[in-house]
Order: sequence, then structure tokens, then C-alpha cells
Amino acid sequence: MRRTGPADLVVPFFVIGVTVYALLRFSYGSLPPLGYFVPVPLAALAVAELVAARRVRGAVRHEPNARPMAAIVIARCVALGKASSLVASAVAGAAVALLIRVAPDAGTVKSAGNDTRVSALLLAASVLLVIAGLLLERAGIDPSSGDRDQDGSPA
Repeated sequence: MRRTGPADLVVPFFVIGVTVYALLRFSYGSLPPLGYFVPVPLAALAVAELVAARRVRGAVRHEPNARPMAAIVIARCVALGKASSLVASAVAGAAVALLIRVAPDAGTVKSAGNDTRVSALLLAASVLLVIAGLLLERAGIDPSSGDRDQDGSPA
């Protein structure tokens, strides 16, 4: 498995962003206003992954106060970090598309103002999750392996 790079994050961001924007152009008027609870799960997952990244990093680097972890748990954490960063990139694209669609009407339409605030919070939570996912993915890399992927190829 290779490390997640910028191109891996840009593709879902744009594909989902363009798709969501096209869908919102035709159906935004029939959607209910977004609730402020929408970004909460992403933010909670980001915090959990930041905590997990710290623990995984300590176990991989054999820090003195770190509790040992099984290799399979570390591998699963790395996979979770990779998946989370990719999904969060797609959600960020959707949030940007929503912002582009509703921000011009935010001052005149009450629900558009609400959706603008919610989409800004969703964008912030998804960016935080991208960062947390990337940190979790990289926390499982052994520092003694140098700058190589797990399959031995250069990163």
C-alpha cells in the first residue's frame, strides 16, 4: 500500500464537488435546511484519529511511555487513516460545492444563510479529518525504514 499523496486527494475533491454542484443546481430548492449536527461526526472522528495517531506513533517509535500495539492494529489504523483522508477530501469537495451554491443568497434567504454556516463548518471538519487521517496513516510508518513504502518502493 502506498502513501496517500496530493493527487489522491484532489481527484475525489473535484469529482464529488462538481457532481454535488450539478445536483444542487437542480434540486437545492427542494432540500430541507441543514442542521448544525451535520459536521459533528466528522469532527469527532478527526479528534479520535488524532488521539490514535499519537498512540500509534508512540508504539511504532518505541517511546518509553507508549503501550505496545499489535502489528495488525497498527496496519488497521494506517488503513483507517488512508480511507478517512480520501472520504474527507470528497466531503470537502461537497462542502465547497454547497458553499458556492448558497453563499451568494446568504444575505437574502434565511435558509441559504444557515446552509452557508453549516457548509463552512462541514468544510472545516472535513479539512481537519483529512489532516488527522494523513497523520494517522503516517504514524504507522517505521522511522527506521527510511523514505520507502511498505512494499520497498520509494515514496
